[in-house]
Amino acid sequence: MGIIRRYRTAIKRHHRSAGFGIHSPHAFNFVTNVLRGRLPYYAYDDIATLRQHVIDASKSNWPHPRIISFKNAKLLFRIVNNFNPQEILQIGTCYGVSSACALAVDSKSHITLYEPNIDVYPPTQEVFEKLGNRVTRHDTLEVSLNDYSTLLDNQAPFIIVNNLPDEKQDYNTLLEWIKPHLTNECVVIMRNLARHDHMKRLWNDCKTAATGGQTFTNEKIAIIVATPKLQREDFFLWF
Repeated sequence: MGIIRRYRTAIKRHHRSAGFGIHSPHAFNFVTNVLRGRLPYYAYDDIATLRQHVIDASKSNWPHPRIISFKNAKLLFRIVNNFNPQEILQIGTCYGVSSACALAVDSKSHITLYEPNIDVYPPTQEVFEKLGNRVTRHDTLEVSLNDYSTLLDNQAPFIIVNNLPDEKQDYNTLLEWIKPHLTNECVVIMRNLARHDHMKRLWNDCKTAATGGQTFTNEKIAIIVATPKLQREDFFLWF
């Protein structure tokens, strides 16, 4: 969705984002209490402090990646909090703030992270040192997927894709791994759709592959809740 169309559909998307016209109880709850949630959470202060520390520490590094906004950091926390997965697969991170947001939900949760470039930006190393053994990082996608698969047990996959560190090498590998789960049970969060064409393409390919469940997007962030228990629906929203 281009910026012009985004503004043209703003009123309709904003209206639906308040819950109007949403008949599915699951979608209504997810939109109003998670995507548009207004309740304060205990973790927000810690997330804000960490994010500001990273911003201050990265000012001497230029150019540096754009850090996740506080609004989207809180959103990511709420989504993870809603599903409360114990094992999370994360693809791509620059400063580790998104990882800290996800792990703030449950002290027993764990992330399998594919990110080969954390040494490029010094603040990232400090963040992951604080997270300790709750994050297992790999330099290749294949090893990350294999490691994560062994940890799942009976849990449905919960996947956060911030970006693909190596678009050409990783795109098909990740898509083919996700596809079987999109016909069964999984949750996929995709960020930076408006910044990276390959993320928008990955979102469209995954949405097409999902045979059940619901998708939610503002064309910047997208969430797939894949499950055969829910009727297939797509929601374009303002959040």
